[in-house]
Amino acid sequence: MATATSSSSAPPKLGYRPSLDGLRALAVTAVVLYHADISWMSGGFLGVEVFFVVSGFLITALLIDERHHSGRISLRQFWTRRARRLLPALYLLLFVVSVASLLVYRDAAGRMGGDVLAALFYVSNWWQIYLQESYFAQAGRPPLLQHLWSLAIEEQFYLVFPALFAWGMARAGRRRMAWILGGLALASAAWMALRFEEFTDPSAVYYSTFTRASGLLLGALLAVVWAPWRTRGRAAASAGAVLDGAGLAGLLLIGWFFWRVNAFDPFIYRGGMLLLDVICVVVIAVLVHPACRLHKVLGLAPLRWIGLRSYSIYLWHWPIFMVTRPELDLPFTGWPVFVLRIGLTMGAAEMSYRYVETPLRQGAIGSWWRGFRQSSGERRAVYARQGTIVAGTSLVLIALIGMGLQRAASSPDREKIALEAAAVPDVDDGSGPTTTEAPVPDTTSTTVSVPAGQSATTTIVPVTTAPTVAAGVTQTATNALAVGDSVMLGATGPLKTAMPGLTVNAKVGRQFDTVLQVLQWFISEGKAPGPVIIHAGTNGTFSDGDLDRLFEIAGDRPVLLVNAKVERPWQDLVNSRLAAAAERHPNAILVDWHGLSEGHPEWFAPDGAHLRPAGARAYAELIRSNL
Repeated sequence: MATATSSSSAPPKLGYRPSLDGLRALAVTAVVLYHADISWMSGGFLGVEVFFVVSGFLITALLIDERHHSGRISLRQFWTRRARRLLPALYLLLFVVSVASLLVYRDAAGRMGGDVLAALFYVSNWWQIYLQESYFAQAGRPPLLQHLWSLAIEEQFYLVFPALFAWGMARAGRRRMAWILGGLALASAAWMALRFEEFTDPSAVYYSTFTRASGLLLGALLAVVWAPWRTRGRAAASAGAVLDGAGLAGLLLIGWFFWRVNAFDPFIYRGGMLLLDVICVVVIAVLVHPACRLHKVLGLAPLRWIGLRSYSIYLWHWPIFMVTRPELDLPFTGWPVFVLRIGLTMGAAEMSYRYVETPLRQGAIGSWWRGFRQSSGERRAVYARQGTIVAGTSLVLIALIGMGLQRAASSPDREKIALEAAAVPDVDDGSGPTTTEAPVPDTTSTTVSVPAGQSATTTIVPVTTAPTVAAGVTQTATNALAVGDSVMLGATGPLKTAMPGLTVNAKVGRQFDTVLQVLQWFISEGKAPGPVIIHAGTNGTFSDGDLDRLFEIAGDRPVLLVNAKVERPWQDLVNSRLAAAAERHPNAILVDWHGLSEGHPEWFAPDGAHLRPAGARAYAELIRSNL
């Protein structure tokens, strides 16, 4: 499909801009450092937003250049170029990660099939929204393809936007198109602000195409209204200083976003993301202006090298980081882990860029096809054998991988394997509230009931022996119910040892609204006769109203509120609200886990939240002593 327009002149094209690769380098570096849990890069996730603005600008500028020079926008050629640029590296990643999950990381294989299909159809962001996957949960091994949500949004944009843009430019013209793009960007930002709910996990808002389109659209708007490279006159000498000052200020502000913002800050969802988009627009506008001198800095060779490989770096860093978790996948922690991760990421990115992306982008498949068509006899047979071997091998490997992933997804051991990889005991993972009788030696079974709306299945779990009690451990029998997140899940064994009869229902990534639902179910089923123990806050915040609702549900039962020890920006807010709730409600008991554990880094895994065995025992004893 091609959309035609008339043009009597052919102004200069944008061409390759090394400084934009430098900007990409800064963005991908921020993302990588954020995922490496570098404490001073709490807003590094916003590097993806910088990518969106750059992509929206470049794609639209290229479409406009094509329209000026050829009189039309060839959608077929555009989509072909995008496919050659993006698909080879993605397919290589999907192949390697799928094989690795089947052969080595079996805990990740169970859901890999769905993730691969979502990636192939560029709906990874919607797939993760459908699965209610948290981008910010801090436990276990996150999905190895979780990061492809952003690539899905870009590809959805690439598939839809060029056709609409070509149609709009032909009928509405440049000025009206600019207003339309600006209006759509504001609508996207407004939708994000409306959909964001404070004190809840913002992952659904974070993943959605509709709430994340503002960056792409504002980048496109800039390309429509700003094209100084097309002007043939010389800029005034003073313009360079003004441009450089504006560009430097913009870069400093982007750095401030990377340094100071966190993923749960309402500011970022209520205008902050849009503000960052505008700042990126200013920086790009400066960098593409002929009078700018700042482009020489961002165009330096090291930044340009990283920027050219930024796509590959982004693709490979996440799965590499997720299979090199300190003290879980690796026997060491600290800077050696960081150096190993960066080395593996850069190595994989370079191999992908040099041996897969560049040859295919430069037409390796087209060259083979032309050679096949133009040859004859023995030469043609050689080309045919090459194509048959590659195609046949690919089909066999794809079939084997597909069967392996299907089998992994249906494995009855899938949840057990995932829990082992999360370095937590094989216990109830919160898929349904579980009732466990007081632990006594027995060979009977305990029925595990599941609430309506979660699963209609009743599971029978054999109970064969009582837990072993270490010498000197104090025990307090109880009929209490404990509901919590992955920190509590990891301490389930010590909790049940210290408090025989305790019922534990904990789940990786659990948010406070789910805590309330689980507690409501237990009480409505008559399965919570005693005290209630609550630990939430590892994965995000909650409101004073949420806490008051907790006490409404609990009634006059004693409620133990375990505060949070988590190296995340919301820790202090969570703990202050828990303390205030304990003051408001007479049946509340504040369990100061943060205070007790503050001087004991040896109790924690490298993430600063989840517990080593000694920490789990201290955690259990603290709760027991407050019953």
